[in-house]
Amino acid sequence: MPKTSPNPRKPTVALLIESSRSYGREICLGAAEYAHQHGEWNFVLQEHDLRTGVPEWLKTWKGDGILCRIYDKKLAAALAKAKCPVVDTYGQSRNPSIPFLDTDAAATAEMAARFFVNATFKNFAFCGFPGLWFSDERSKAFVTAIKKYGSDVHVYQPPKSWSSPDVARREALHPVGSKALQKWITDLPRGTAILACNDIRAQQLIKVAASCQRKIPDDLAVMGVDDDEMICELTTPRLSSIKPDARNLGYTGARWLHLLMQGKTLPYHNLLIPPLHITERASTDIIASDDELFTIAVRYIRKHVQEGIDVNKVITHTQRSRSSLESRFKKHLGRSIKEEITRARIARAVILLRDTTMTQQEIADASGFATNSHFSRIFKQNQGLTPGQLRAKHRKP
Repeated sequence: MPKTSPNPRKPTVALLIESSRSYGREICLGAAEYAHQHGEWNFVLQEHDLRTGVPEWLKTWKGDGILCRIYDKKLAAALAKAKCPVVDTYGQSRNPSIPFLDTDAAATAEMAARFFVNATFKNFAFCGFPGLWFSDERSKAFVTAIKKYGSDVHVYQPPKSWSSPDVARREALHPVGSKALQKWITDLPRGTAILACNDIRAQQLIKVAASCQRKIPDDLAVMGVDDDEMICELTTPRLSSIKPDARNLGYTGARWLHLLMQGKTLPYHNLLIPPLHITERASTDIIASDDELFTIAVRYIRKHVQEGIDVNKVITHTQRSRSSLESRFKKHLGRSIKEEITRARIARAVILLRDTTMTQQEIADASGFATNSHFSRIFKQNQGLTPGQLRAKHRKP
C-alpha cells in the first residue's frame, strides 16, 4: 500500500481583536471563513477591549501569525518586532512594517451625504469624538462630501476636558450628555441631518436630543456607522446606520496573513474597503421638506419601488396633476419623477448585488424592472458598469 502523507500542520493564529462590538466580531468571522476554506487554522482569540495594552503573552508568542487591530503606538512597536507575520485591521498606527486594512472613511461619508441629499436635507452636521483618529477621519470626509453638494457641515467641538484619546472613556458619556453637547443639539436648525462617527455616538445624540425636547426624526435625523444591530435596535427611535464590510475586511486580512506566512509578497501594503449599505431605520425616516405633496410622493416611491411602479401610479396616488408634481420634484431634487423612480430602483439593486446571492433576474424583479435586459441597460447607464461587473468588484479581494 502507498504511504499516506501526514496531515499538514495547521497554522496557529492569534486574533488580537476586541469582540464586544459587532464590527470586531464580523472581522473574526471573516477570518474564520477564510480559514475554513484553506485547511483550517488554530485560532487563539484574545478577549480584550481597546484599552488592554500590549498583552504579556506577546513576548513569548511562538505562533504563525497575528491578525489584530492596533490602537496605539506602543502596541504597534511591539507587534513590529514580532517574530511572525502581522496584519492590522484598524489602520490607526500605519506602521510602515505592518500592512493594514480598514473601512474607507471617504466612501462612508459619501454614502451618508448622498442619502441625506436625496432625502432633500439642506442642513448637515457631524458629531464624533474629536481627537480620536477614526472620528476625525470620518468628520473630514463628511465635510468634503457635503461640500460637493454646495453645503457646509456643523461639526461638534467638545470642551477641552473631553480631549482624552481613550476610546472607552470618550464613549462612556452620561446618558443626558454634557452641557456643551446639549447646547449644540439645541442650536441646530430644524431639519438637520446628523452623521455620527459611530453607533455609540449616535445613540448618545438621540438621548441628548430627547433631554432637550428635540424630536427624532421630526426635528433632527441621526445616522450612525457600524450598524451594530443590538445598539441600533435598543435605541429609541431605532437607529439608521451605515454597515461596513467588516467580514470582508477580516477575510481579506486573513488572506494577507496566509500569504505572509507562506513567505509570499502581498498585492498591496494597505487597502481601504468601502461600506456595504445603509440600513434604514426610524431615526432617518423623514423627507426634509415642508412640501406635503412632494413628501407623500417620495414616500410612495420608496415604499413601492420594487413593485414596478411608474409615473402614472405616483400621480394617481397623490391625486394631483403631473405638471404640479413634476415641478415639485425639479425644485426639491433637481430631477423628474421618472428619474427618481430609476434612482431608487438602482439603489435597491446595488444593495442586492453586493449583499445577496440572488440571480440577476431575481434582482431585476426585486428592484421593479420589467425585464433583465432593461435592468442591465439602465444599470450600465447609471453606474458606468454592468450588474455583473459591480458584483465582481465587491467580491472578496
